[in-house]
Amino acid sequence: MIFVLRAIMVSVAFFALLYSSLSLLLMLTWRGLRLCHLQQDIGARSLFTLRVIPFGISAAVSLFLTLPSFLLFERHSLDEDLGTVVLSGCGILILGSGIYRLLVADARTRRVVAASLEGAIGLERNAVPPAIILAQSATPLMLVGVRVPRILISASACKVLSAGELRAAVRHETAHFRSRDNLKKAIFNCLPFPGMASLEEAWQEASELAADDNAVSSRDEALDLAAALIKLARHFPCQAMPDLATGLVSAVGSVASRVERLVAWNESSDASPNRWRYIIAVAFIASFGLAAKLGPALVLVHSLTERLVP
Repeated sequence: MIFVLRAIMVSVAFFALLYSSLSLLLMLTWRGLRLCHLQQDIGARSLFTLRVIPFGISAAVSLFLTLPSFLLFERHSLDEDLGTVVLSGCGILILGSGIYRLLVADARTRRVVAASLEGAIGLERNAVPPAIILAQSATPLMLVGVRVPRILISASACKVLSAGELRAAVRHETAHFRSRDNLKKAIFNCLPFPGMASLEEAWQEASELAADDNAVSSRDEALDLAAALIKLARHFPCQAMPDLATGLVSAVGSVASRVERLVAWNESSDASPNRWRYIIAVAFIASFGLAAKLGPALVLVHSLTERLVP
């Protein structure tokens, strides 16, 4: 039992070291992209992938390589020193703070939703996700929740928008729902690391543009969505969204630039190459290659663990 606990402690220590190193590398890379003004060419999916790569690689290496290599090759003797304990404590702190941030974000969102639902005056059950009309709400329209997403629409927004504009706004939030953007926000809360705020804000801006693109399929729909943006921005000052929610008009991103893109919409604007199948294919090939060389890989990881984790 003690040997297994040692293996877990060393794996968590290696996770902390690798996660911190990769996150620092990502932060420096992102700052370099911003200095070169290249960040605008990166889409929402790519930005999300960039943000989760440090955690994904660190967790996979620690769980599938560091832990089994320790169990296979390490001596059954207690030889870890204070450095290993400190690093493992850092790993537990990273994981624990991520869980804490998620619980706090969920609690804040629940409070906002509970307060908003007290004034509910209508429900459209046939919509996916369901749309709820609220008597009073500081935010005109937003998608809230992760497990049970709902679109909350204030009665004031229904009065301001025409029927076509309201449908376009709801399609925008439905696009957020299909992209699981609230779930991605929850994942971001689980990945604490200083200096990542600008990358996450860039993802939020890109996700709004992606939802705009996915919400329209004709020029009339694009103009309706542009009109909805203008009217809501004029009648409702930009409000900060709850942590696990998305809104048509938020404090992130420029409404003017989104309106310009929508006014200039044409059929070719929606065409975008699907590179994800190639990325998935490469990932599968890499996985099979690693499985074929699992033994040497475990030896290599154990050697690195001996060197990096005291």
